[in-house]
Amino acid sequence: MLTMPVTNLQCVSFSPDGRYLACVGKEGAAKRYGKEMIIVWDISRIHKGEKAEILAKQVSEFNIISLKFSPIDNYKLISCGKQNIRFWRIKETRNIRGSAVVLNQFARDTVFTCLDFELSAMRSGPESMAHDGHASKKKDGLRRVYVASKTGMVYQINYDEETLEATYRTNDSAIYSIAINQAFCVTGSEDQYLRIWALDFNEFLMEAKHEGTVCAVDISADGLRVACGTLNGSLGVLNKSN
Repeated sequence: MLTMPVTNLQCVSFSPDGRYLACVGKEGAAKRYGKEMIIVWDISRIHKGEKAEILAKQVSEFNIISLKFSPIDNYKLISCGKQNIRFWRIKETRNIRGSAVVLNQFARDTVFTCLDFELSAMRSGPESMAHDGHASKKKDGLRRVYVASKTGMVYQINYDEETLEATYRTNDSAIYSIAINQAFCVTGSEDQYLRIWALDFNEFLMEAKHEGTVCAVDISADGLRVACGTLNGSLGVLNKSN
């Protein structure tokens, strides 16, 4: 059990090798007016009975709703929130440096709610990880991050260049969860629908209505099942094959 030096803990993420745990929470009201703080814990030795230690931490000047480690880099994270999408790098100085994706007109009044990584070029196994824990660039295709928003839009970000490549209109309802694999994308929306999309987002391949806002989705490794959670506390599994 880790006691966080923040309030309102809102998201957590493991590094690809499980050594680190990143968390985002609010500072106390007396400290910088409750800004978000990113804390990265080194949990690599807790199975030996040793305590977890804080590897790095950083107060963010920008709102953070979702934060995830890169699937191929222990020291790189991506976050999204109100009017911003940011890449973060953990430095040897035990702090975390951020850089913003230039969104131009798409940033204004947009709340970015969730993100996921394209799997085809991102998660290819241990060989994509360099010895220092950093990723080596692959030559077998572009790597992308997909970020969804409360406006029902999905934003395609180039992982290596940290630039906006494309935007897609999926529906008029807020998207609260997104998951990607090599073949399709799954979104969960405020309108209570789980939808499965082709990666060009021209139309959905399948949709299933639930009894509450769909706030969590994930895809099995074989791509045949989709897990779905709703705000009313229900959890289900959709069998895509039938």
